[in-house]
Amino acid sequence: MDKRDLSLLFKERLRQVVASHGEGRGHFMKSTGIDRSALSQFLSPETDRMPRAETLRRIASVSGVSVDWLLCLENAPEGRQEVTESVQIEKEVQADGSTPLDQWRNEAQGYKLRTVPSTIPDIISLSPSDAEDVHDARGAGAENVLERISLNTIDVEVAMPLQTLQDLSERTGLWRGASRRDCRNQLLHMARICNENYPALRLHVYDGRKTYSAPFTVFGQQRVALYIGDAYLVVSSPDQVRGFARQFDRLVRHAVIGSDKIHETLQELADAV
Repeated sequence: MDKRDLSLLFKERLRQVVASHGEGRGHFMKSTGIDRSALSQFLSPETDRMPRAETLRRIASVSGVSVDWLLCLENAPEGRQEVTESVQIEKEVQADGSTPLDQWRNEAQGYKLRTVPSTIPDIISLSPSDAEDVHDARGAGAENVLERISLNTIDVEVAMPLQTLQDLSERTGLWRGASRRDCRNQLLHMARICNENYPALRLHVYDGRKTYSAPFTVFGQQRVALYIGDAYLVVSSPDQVRGFARQFDRLVRHAVIGSDKIHETLQELADAV
Protein backbone atom coordinates (compact mmCIF):
# COMPACT_ATOMS: atom_id res chain seq x y z
CA MET A 1 0.00 0.00 0.00
CA ASP A 2 1.50 3.33 -1.01
CA LYS A 3 1.50 6.41 1.22
CA ARG A 4 -1.41 8.05 -0.61
CA ASP A 5 -3.70 5.04 -0.18
CA LEU A 6 -2.67 4.60 3.45
CA SER A 7 -3.33 8.28 4.12
CA LEU A 8 -6.84 8.12 2.65
CA LEU A 9 -7.73 5.02 4.67
CA PHE A 10 -6.30 6.54 7.85
CA LYS A 11 -8.31 9.74 7.32
CA GLU A 12 -11.53 7.76 7.06
CA ARG A 13 -10.83 5.91 10.31
CA LEU A 14 -9.77 9.09 12.07
CA ARG A 15 -13.01 10.67 10.88
CA GLN A 16 -14.95 7.79 12.47
CA VAL A 17 -13.04 8.18 15.73
CA VAL A 18 -13.63 11.94 15.94
CA ALA A 19 -17.33 11.59 15.07
CA SER A 20 -17.90 8.91 17.73
CA HIS A 21 -16.03 10.73 20.52
CA GLY A 22 -18.68 11.18 23.19
CA GLU A 23 -17.42 14.52 24.53
CA GLY A 24 -17.20 16.25 21.14
CA ARG A 25 -14.41 17.40 18.82
CA GLY A 26 -13.04 20.01 21.22
CA HIS A 27 -12.56 17.48 23.99
CA PHE A 28 -10.97 15.06 21.52
CA MET A 29 -8.39 17.66 20.44
CA LYS A 30 -7.61 18.62 24.02
CA SER A 31 -7.22 14.98 25.10
CA THR A 32 -4.93 14.08 22.20
CA GLY A 33 -2.96 17.35 22.12
CA ILE A 34 -3.89 17.97 18.48
CA ASP A 35 -4.66 21.56 17.53
CA ARG A 36 -7.42 22.56 15.12
CA SER A 37 -5.05 23.18 12.20
CA ALA A 38 -3.32 19.82 12.52
CA LEU A 39 -6.62 17.94 12.82
CA SER A 40 -7.93 19.66 9.70
CA GLN A 41 -4.82 18.56 7.79
CA PHE A 42 -5.05 15.01 9.08
CA LEU A 43 -8.67 14.85 7.86
CA SER A 44 -8.21 16.72 4.57
CA PRO A 45 -8.18 14.53 1.43
CA GLU A 46 -5.95 17.16 -0.19
CA THR A 47 -2.89 16.28 1.91
CA ASP A 48 -0.95 13.13 2.72
CA ARG A 49 0.03 14.31 6.18
CA MET A 50 0.04 11.61 8.86
CA PRO A 51 0.47 11.98 12.62
CA ARG A 52 3.73 11.10 14.31
CA ALA A 53 3.96 7.85 16.25
CA GLU A 54 3.36 9.52 19.64
CA THR A 55 0.27 11.31 18.31
CA LEU A 56 -1.06 8.03 16.91
CA ARG A 57 -0.56 6.44 20.30
CA ARG A 58 -2.50 9.24 22.03
CA ILE A 59 -5.37 9.00 19.51
CA ALA A 60 -5.57 5.25 20.07
CA SER A 61 -5.47 5.62 23.87
CA VAL A 62 -8.14 8.34 24.03
CA SER A 63 -10.43 6.57 21.55
CA GLY A 64 -10.04 3.03 22.84
CA VAL A 65 -8.89 1.69 19.47
CA SER A 66 -5.57 0.19 18.41
CA VAL A 67 -2.83 1.90 16.44
CA ASP A 68 -2.93 -1.02 13.99
CA TRP A 69 -6.62 -0.34 13.38
CA LEU A 70 -5.95 3.36 12.77
CA LEU A 71 -3.30 2.37 10.22
CA CYS A 72 -5.69 -0.17 8.61
CA LEU A 73 -3.52 -3.12 9.57
CA GLU A 74 -6.49 -4.88 11.17
CA ASN A 75 -10.28 -4.65 10.97
CA ALA A 76 -11.29 -4.79 14.65
CA PRO A 77 -11.17 -1.29 16.20
CA GLU A 78 -10.20 -2.64 19.60
CA GLY A 79 -7.45 -4.80 18.15
CA ARG A 80 -6.63 -8.24 19.51
CA GLN A 81 -6.86 -7.26 23.16
CA GLU A 82 -6.57 -9.87 25.88
CA VAL A 83 -9.48 -9.23 28.21
CA THR A 84 -9.80 -12.63 29.90
CA GLU A 85 -8.63 -11.39 33.30
CA SER A 86 -11.13 -8.53 33.27
CA VAL A 87 -14.22 -10.59 32.34
CA GLN A 88 -16.28 -12.63 34.77
CA ILE A 89 -19.83 -13.92 35.24
CA GLU A 90 -21.81 -12.79 38.29
CA LYS A 91 -25.12 -14.33 39.29
CA GLU A 92 -27.97 -11.85 39.49
CA VAL A 93 -28.76 -13.16 42.99
CA GLN A 94 -25.93 -14.62 45.07
CA ALA A 95 -26.23 -17.73 47.26
CA ASP A 96 -26.79 -15.56 50.35
CA GLY A 97 -29.58 -13.63 48.63
CA SER A 98 -27.49 -10.52 47.98
CA THR A 99 -26.90 -8.91 44.59
CA PRO A 100 -23.70 -7.42 43.14
CA LEU A 101 -25.80 -4.58 41.74
CA ASP A 102 -25.74 -2.76 45.09
CA GLN A 103 -21.94 -2.61 45.04
CA TRP A 104 -21.81 -1.56 41.38
CA ARG A 105 -24.36 1.20 41.90
CA ASN A 106 -22.51 2.53 44.95
CA GLU A 107 -19.21 2.59 43.09
CA ALA A 108 -20.82 4.54 40.25
CA GLN A 109 -22.03 7.34 42.54
CA GLY A 110 -21.00 10.71 41.14
CA TYR A 111 -20.71 9.30 37.62
CA LYS A 112 -23.25 8.65 34.90
CA LEU A 113 -25.06 5.33 34.63
CA ARG A 114 -26.02 4.29 31.08
CA THR A 115 -28.26 1.30 30.46
CA VAL A 116 -29.89 -0.57 27.60
CA PRO A 117 -32.57 -2.64 29.39
CA SER A 118 -34.05 -5.95 28.29
CA THR A 119 -37.54 -4.48 28.73
CA ILE A 120 -39.13 -1.58 30.66
CA PRO A 121 -36.42 -0.38 33.10
CA ASP A 122 -37.31 -0.63 36.76
CA ILE A 123 -36.67 3.05 37.51
CA ILE A 124 -39.74 3.99 35.44
CA SER A 125 -41.85 0.86 35.95
CA LEU A 126 -44.82 0.38 38.24
CA SER A 127 -44.29 -1.44 41.52
CA PRO A 128 -46.12 -4.74 42.13
CA SER A 129 -48.65 -2.98 44.36
CA ASP A 130 -49.58 -0.61 41.52
CA ALA A 131 -50.38 -3.29 38.94
CA GLU A 132 -52.71 -6.29 38.86
CA ASP A 133 -49.82 -8.40 37.53
CA VAL A 134 -46.37 -6.83 37.59
CA HIS A 135 -45.07 -9.27 34.98
CA ASP A 136 -47.82 -8.23 32.58
CA ALA A 137 -47.22 -4.56 33.31
CA ARG A 138 -43.48 -4.72 32.83
CA GLY A 139 -42.75 -7.76 30.71
CA ALA A 140 -40.99 -10.99 31.58
CA GLY A 141 -37.28 -11.50 32.21
CA ALA A 142 -36.65 -8.02 33.62
CA GLU A 143 -33.45 -7.17 35.46
CA ASN A 144 -33.41 -4.63 38.30
CA VAL A 145 -30.33 -2.61 37.43
CA LEU A 146 -31.75 0.75 38.52
CA GLU A 147 -33.41 -0.38 41.73
CA ARG A 148 -32.94 2.09 44.62
CA ILE A 149 -31.08 4.57 42.40
CA SER A 150 -31.14 8.15 43.68
CA LEU A 151 -31.25 10.70 40.87
CA ASN A 152 -29.85 13.23 43.33
CA THR A 153 -26.46 11.49 43.31
CA ILE A 154 -26.22 9.92 39.86
CA ASP A 155 -27.49 10.78 36.37
CA VAL A 156 -29.19 7.96 34.49
CA GLU A 157 -29.55 7.53 30.75
CA VAL A 158 -31.69 4.77 29.24
CA ALA A 159 -31.70 3.73 25.58
CA MET A 160 -34.33 1.31 24.30
CA PRO A 161 -36.25 0.47 21.10
CA LEU A 162 -39.37 2.47 20.34
CA GLN A 163 -41.01 -0.84 19.39
CA THR A 164 -40.94 -1.98 23.04
CA LEU A 165 -43.14 0.98 23.99
CA GLN A 166 -45.39 0.38 20.98
CA ASP A 167 -45.82 -3.27 21.99
CA LEU A 168 -46.85 -2.10 25.45
CA SER A 169 -49.40 0.33 23.98
CA GLU A 170 -50.77 -2.27 21.56
CA ARG A 171 -50.60 -5.11 24.13
CA THR A 172 -48.53 -7.27 21.81
CA GLY A 173 -45.23 -9.12 22.21
CA LEU A 174 -44.38 -9.49 25.91
CA TRP A 175 -47.67 -7.80 26.79
CA ARG A 176 -49.97 -10.05 24.78
CA GLY A 177 -52.92 -10.78 27.04
CA ALA A 178 -52.00 -8.09 29.58
CA SER A 179 -54.81 -5.94 30.89
CA ARG A 180 -55.56 -2.68 29.14
CA ARG A 181 -55.55 -0.93 32.51
CA ASP A 182 -52.04 -2.09 33.48
CA CYS A 183 -50.54 -1.19 30.12
CA ARG A 184 -52.10 2.26 30.14
CA ASN A 185 -51.08 2.91 33.76
CA GLN A 186 -47.53 1.80 32.99
CA LEU A 187 -47.22 4.26 30.11
CA LEU A 188 -48.75 7.10 32.13
CA HIS A 189 -46.39 6.36 35.00
CA MET A 190 -43.40 6.40 32.65
CA ALA A 191 -44.52 9.72 31.15
CA ARG A 192 -44.77 11.31 34.58
CA ILE A 193 -41.41 10.01 35.84
CA CYS A 194 -39.56 11.04 32.68
CA ASN A 195 -41.12 14.51 32.72
CA GLU A 196 -40.55 15.18 36.42
CA ASN A 197 -36.95 13.94 36.51
CA TYR A 198 -35.52 15.32 33.27
CA PRO A 199 -32.59 15.95 32.77
CA ALA A 200 -31.24 13.74 35.61
CA LEU A 201 -33.15 10.90 33.93
CA ARG A 202 -33.00 10.75 30.14
CA LEU A 203 -34.90 8.17 28.10
CA HIS A 204 -33.71 7.80 24.51
CA VAL A 205 -35.68 5.63 22.08
CA TYR A 206 -34.27 4.39 18.80
CA ASP A 207 -35.84 2.53 15.88
CA GLY A 208 -35.31 -1.14 16.65
CA ARG A 209 -35.85 -2.00 12.97
CA LYS A 210 -32.66 -0.14 12.06
CA THR A 211 -30.56 -0.34 15.22
CA TYR A 212 -29.92 -3.24 17.60
CA SER A 213 -28.24 -3.60 20.96
CA ALA A 214 -28.07 -6.38 23.52
CA PRO A 215 -28.94 -5.35 27.10
CA PHE A 216 -25.99 -3.82 28.95
CA THR A 217 -25.26 -1.24 31.63
CA VAL A 218 -22.22 1.03 31.97
CA PHE A 219 -21.63 1.75 35.66
CA GLY A 220 -19.69 5.01 35.60
CA GLN A 221 -16.11 4.35 34.55
CA GLN A 222 -15.73 1.14 36.56
CA ARG A 223 -17.46 -1.68 34.70
CA VAL A 224 -20.01 -2.88 32.18
CA ALA A 225 -22.57 -5.57 32.97
CA LEU A 226 -24.25 -7.44 30.10
CA TYR A 227 -27.49 -9.06 31.16
CA ILE A 228 -27.59 -12.70 30.02
CA GLY A 229 -30.61 -13.87 32.01
CA ASP A 230 -30.26 -14.56 35.76
CA ALA A 231 -26.61 -13.50 35.49
CA TYR A 232 -24.31 -10.76 34.22
CA LEU A 233 -21.22 -10.90 32.06
CA VAL A 234 -19.06 -8.26 33.74
CA VAL A 235 -16.27 -6.36 31.96
CA SER A 236 -13.91 -4.09 33.90
CA SER A 237 -11.13 -3.34 31.41
CA PRO A 238 -10.99 0.50 31.05
CA ASP A 239 -10.68 0.26 27.26
CA GLN A 240 -13.69 -2.03 27.04
CA VAL A 241 -15.76 0.16 29.37
CA ARG A 242 -15.01 3.15 27.14
CA GLY A 243 -15.95 1.04 24.11
CA PHE A 244 -19.38 0.25 25.55
CA ALA A 245 -19.85 3.92 26.48
CA ARG A 246 -19.25 4.78 22.83
CA GLN A 247 -21.75 2.10 21.80
CA PHE A 248 -24.33 3.71 24.08
CA ASP A 249 -23.56 7.13 22.60
CA ARG A 250 -24.20 5.62 19.15
CA LEU A 251 -27.68 4.56 20.27
CA VAL A 252 -28.33 8.08 21.56
CA ARG A 253 -27.31 9.56 18.21
CA HIS A 254 -29.81 7.23 16.53
CA ALA A 255 -32.67 8.29 18.83
CA VAL A 256 -35.86 9.14 16.95
CA ILE A 257 -37.42 11.16 19.79
CA GLY A 258 -35.60 13.65 22.03
CA SER A 259 -35.34 12.69 25.70
CA ASP A 260 -36.88 16.06 26.60
CA LYS A 261 -40.00 15.19 24.57
CA ILE A 262 -40.35 11.48 25.31
CA HIS A 263 -43.02 12.09 27.98
CA GLU A 264 -45.30 13.47 25.25
CA THR A 265 -44.86 10.32 23.17
CA LEU A 266 -45.55 8.13 26.22
CA GLN A 267 -48.75 10.09 26.91
CA GLU A 268 -49.85 9.58 23.29
CA LEU A 269 -49.15 5.85 23.51
CA ALA A 270 -51.12 5.66 26.76
CA ASP A 271 -54.07 7.39 25.14
CA ALA A 272 -53.97 4.84 22.32
CA VAL A 273 -54.17 1.77 24.59
